[in-house]
Amino acid sequence: MVRHTLVRSAELLLVLTTSVAVAQRAAKPNLPFRLSDYPKSAFEVTRSSHDLGAVRIQIIQAKMRKPSAQSPGYCRAWVNVIRGEITPPAFYDYNDLEPVGYSYGIFVPQKQPSPDYFVLVKEGDYNGRLLLVDGSGHITDIPGGTFFVADARFLVNEYASDSPGLAVFDLMAHKLLMRSTDVPYVQNWYRDSKGYFFTESEWSGGSGEPHEKLGVAYRLSLAQGKIARINIAAAELKSATKIAYDFDPRQYPDCVSK
Repeated sequence: MVRHTLVRSAELLLVLTTSVAVAQRAAKPNLPFRLSDYPKSAFEVTRSSHDLGAVRIQIIQAKMRKPSAQSPGYCRAWVNVIRGEITPPAFYDYNDLEPVGYSYGIFVPQKQPSPDYFVLVKEGDYNGRLLLVDGSGHITDIPGGTFFVADARFLVNEYASDSPGLAVFDLMAHKLLMRSTDVPYVQNWYRDSKGYFFTESEWSGGSGEPHEKLGVAYRLSLAQGKIARINIAAAELKSATKIAYDFDPRQYPDCVSK
């Protein structure tokens, strides 16, 4: 009983300490970029500017040359969406982006998925986000990570986090078709005569690397915005076409504005 009480006390102390640290970090105000705060000796600062009609998207990233215990430990980023002289700009300040075992920073896909949007992807902190900026400067902010475009219309987007998730955005109807965290980790996407499906990741054998779980897959219904579990034979999987991602942050440098 005493041992259990000590363990619970230690766990409670850890939770309280972590909560205070998170609260302190979250309490920092959004601040505009000042070059003097990011000397060349400690930071690599990069900037980029992109236009979508009359809307301008400005990105600044300050990457630590060596990881630091001080904030920012790895990367700080700013996204400014300027929508004209009258409308105030939209301002995003990601004050301390951490890798947590994956890509980190603000990424601009080399191939934009639609002429109606400018797409950015924020990675890091177990919370990937995808920002879709339209021609009026309106921003749609949804869970983000890797994505591909299905049927030249549907942006199928995986959530970069410590838990799996999917979001599908209809680029022609300009709306979020579905968003779900009630899905397994995706191993591979495929297309067959019925449409799109993905296989589930499975960890076994002690290698530490995931592989496809045999006999099961998950069918994505773009018409209904739903996912259904299906049984799939090895021959069916072999005859399907594997889908490549249109955007994968692991193919880009971290915390570098382009």
